Amino acid sequence: MSKVYNSALQARVEQFLKEKGLSQAKAAPIMGFSPTALSHYRRSMYEGDVAALERKIEEFFKAQDEQAASTEKALPYKPIQDYIPTSISEDVYKLIRYCQLEKGMVIIHGDAGIGKTKGAEKFVRDNPTSSVYIQATPSIGTLGNLLKMLARALRVPESRSKLELALSIREKLEGTNRVIIIDEAQHLQLRALEEIRTWTDPNPITGQQGVGIALIGNTETYTRMVGKQEARFAQLFSRIRMNRPYSTHKVTAEDVKALFPKLAEAGQKKEASFLHGICQSKWGIRGAVNVYNNAVNNEDITYTGLYNMARNMGIGVV
Repeated sequence: MSKVYNSALQARVEQFLKEKGLSQAKAAPIMGFSPTALSHYRRSMYEGDVAALERKIEEFFKAQDEQAASTEKALPYKPIQDYIPTSISEDVYKLIRYCQLEKGMVIIHGDAGIGKTKGAEKFVRDNPTSSVYIQATPSIGTLGNLLKMLARALRVPESRSKLELALSIREKLEGTNRVIIIDEAQHLQLRALEEIRTWTDPNPITGQQGVGIALIGNTETYTRMVGKQEARFAQLFSRIRMNRPYSTHKVTAEDVKALFPKLAEAGQKKEASFLHGICQSKWGIRGAVNVYNNAVNNEDITYTGLYNMARNMGIGVV
């Protein structure tokens, strides 16, 4: 007995692959099954339970449709462009440029969720060939793992010792106009920091210039260098060209207008003021954006709607 296939669903699979520009190998895990299963299904040769597989495909497309509907509904309430220039993100952008041009190290630190990473991401998008962006994690914080991440970003072969890897990275960077941006830099261990700080110096033999290094993180990144461990960080500290602290209190009313243009257009000053308060609290811009987006999905961006959403999310102005 031949198996029955939903031809309309098969056609939608083909349309999905074409619209997204995905290969079968990349699309299959996204949809929740193996490339082989997807291949056989597309050719009506699936040996397993066709009905069960099609239920998975229908569930996948249902989630896709709901997400698209949610995005479309929220579209009129959000800024047109992906990147919203705020006072903090733009200042971070300029600092990274300064770091690139002047060589040396800059420390960009402060409260979470206020636009530091947004500024760095915009810089990388604008300067893809002259910037290297790494987001550190606790597991990346060791010297060996950081070297591996940088080697991968610079397309340097990784199968070598730490010394060979460090020398190859230095050779790859020397004489270039690259800037290395390390986000969440508070995770970097001392040995990792000591290694990368030397890359800002000119090569004493060849005279080739070093590169700029921008460390972005919470304030621990900077206080570790000037607090109780200052002696241990003396060499590193001496290479810092500039450090710039940022706090939620620096988020301006103009930033709020840029982030939530629909409120400004409608003259919803009370609502904008409420979100400004969240921006300047420990929740930062990220917290205010989350409250606003959830209120949009709830179809209520009045003051009451925003207030109730913030309360339900456990976010308050403190």
